[in-house]
Amino acid sequence: MKLHSAFSEQVKACGRLRRVWLTSFNIDIEFIETYVLPTVLGAETPRTRMEYEALQLALTEQQIDLRVFCDRRFIGADQNKRTALQVHGVCTAQKTEWSYPGVGEDSLLHAKVIYLEGEQGRVLGAGSANLTLSGWARNQEVFHFQPINALSLYQSVKAFFQALFTNVGVPCPLENRRSSSFASAESPVRFCHSFQRQPFLVQLLGERACHHLAVWSPYLPKDLALFVSHLRSSYEQTRMKVSLVPDRLDGQFLRTGWTEALGDLLANDELRLRHNPTTVDERTPMTHAKLWKTSTHLAIGSWNFTRAGSNSLLDSRGKRLPGNNIEAGFILPNNSAVESVLGATMDTSPALFLSDEALQAQALKIPQNLPFDIVVEFDWAEQVYQLRGQWHIGQEPDQGYRIKLPDIDAAFALDWKPRSHELKACRVPVAHVHALLFDHSFQVLKDGRECFVGMLLETTPEFRRAQRYDDLVGLVDAMAQIDIVPNQDDVGFRVRESATGEPQVDGLSADLGAVASEQDGSDSAHISYFRLFTASYQFAARLRGVERLSVLEHWVFVRPGCLQEWVDKTRQRLRGSTPNVFDWFLVQEVNALCKLALALRQRLPKDDSRIALSRWRTLKVDMPPLPAETNDDFRQMLEQELGGLESKWGGT
Repeated sequence: MKLHSAFSEQVKACGRLRRVWLTSFNIDIEFIETYVLPTVLGAETPRTRMEYEALQLALTEQQIDLRVFCDRRFIGADQNKRTALQVHGVCTAQKTEWSYPGVGEDSLLHAKVIYLEGEQGRVLGAGSANLTLSGWARNQEVFHFQPINALSLYQSVKAFFQALFTNVGVPCPLENRRSSSFASAESPVRFCHSFQRQPFLVQLLGERACHHLAVWSPYLPKDLALFVSHLRSSYEQTRMKVSLVPDRLDGQFLRTGWTEALGDLLANDELRLRHNPTTVDERTPMTHAKLWKTSTHLAIGSWNFTRAGSNSLLDSRGKRLPGNNIEAGFILPNNSAVESVLGATMDTSPALFLSDEALQAQALKIPQNLPFDIVVEFDWAEQVYQLRGQWHIGQEPDQGYRIKLPDIDAAFALDWKPRSHELKACRVPVAHVHALLFDHSFQVLKDGRECFVGMLLETTPEFRRAQRYDDLVGLVDAMAQIDIVPNQDDVGFRVRESATGEPQVDGLSADLGAVASEQDGSDSAHISYFRLFTASYQFAARLRGVERLSVLEHWVFVRPGCLQEWVDKTRQRLRGSTPNVFDWFLVQEVNALCKLALALRQRLPKDDSRIALSRWRTLKVDMPPLPAETNDDFRQMLEQELGGLESKWGGT
């Protein structure tokens, strides 16, 4: 994978990474998580579910802002997503606070851009390759990486990503920079994109006469002759000849139809169809590269030789009409001969071109778009869903839509404000997170039918409890170590795969909605009273040694063996078990730790608090009954013994 190798080199050149942003028309989430993510983290290629969980943990610990933008209609939310990687679905329909010339509901987010920022600098990549295995490994593609060493280049990048961040309702974190931050103010290399005032071909051709334009493009307009004539007249290039290097469907056919006007252009040498000048491996399914060459410049990007793809959907005054795609790429100075990117001339005949029926069969099938934007975020710190939504311009809210979220039993209605057309404030708390650990999608329903599947955004992933001990015995043994903080590297992950590849959470199959199940209570005999009391004493000591609330939250809710895990495992242990003295002591110890943690929370400064008080108040286990044969004297003795134990480690 040449592009993957080049990407890896750029990642290394940037040093410790802060930001990795990628855009694509469509995505293969398995490819991103299997190849791109480990490259960003400097890790090995994952093979098991637990290794993907380890990657997510590393991404959180390294605090890299890694996110993907793609066209919302082609996000493929039903794919098997194994991490909490942020994937934003961009909706191109015009909205109240998002409107750009030429961009509308029928536009596609088609740009393929990579932005890397690290301690050693910034790098921008752009080209023709989507974030798929085909794009990075199988097709013939073209891609270019450029150091961002000039203010002008940085400003172009910032404008591009500001538009995307605004579209998905997230503030763009790129800072304002001065020219002193870069080697120069201007760059001979231009980053051209559809959010700029000047469209692509105006920037490429300028006011210079272009006598020969060479283009590589796999996709072509239905009426090729009409489009060539349109380019000449719209950009005042009446003498321009066009040489086209197209991909051929099944190695034979051009993706356009035959017309008499096309025959005339070919006969008059105004349009030339040329072979690929490079030797292409016979296993390569497609030449997907997009390249535009004049006598002075070379453009590498996502621009197809179509009206929407070249941002050439124009009105009679030359203004862009809605329906132009969102494209991006580089325009580089290049004085090499135009012929250098062209192969031999093709023998052309009507038989090389597709019929109207074949063109219709090959046309891109664009899924139906929702008439509104919807963003679903899950905050791991608060364990709550937050929903945002806005109807598109010209659409009236329909109250008949419902939404289904992981770990929420039933779908519920989306409630819209009648005037602003915004979604009413909607926060949905989750008592027990289970499905969300492996299911990262939501469904929108209309009339009981699924009409859209989207990807969730997961925020504050540092509070995502990914690891756990296999059983209560392992937890107690780890926490009983004196003056030694248990090593998290040796602890397993909550999400695993069965022998058949089925996701399992805490030992339960993915289709079970129950709370985590680590134990059935059969291991109680393996925990001695001494071990239990030692573990609770040591855990209490660790809590008392905490000086910041953020650290306390980590010990209570996040790390393996946290207090939340104590509570969950104890509750699970009590299910279906017969009353016994050990369990009574266990619950007393766990509840005492919960009481201590809450008291410490009240004492510590709240400056860095992230977890709501309501979550703290759920940390309690209902007291189990003692065995029926226990008499009052024995009960009184147990309570006295427990009081003595609490006094030794301080209780609360």
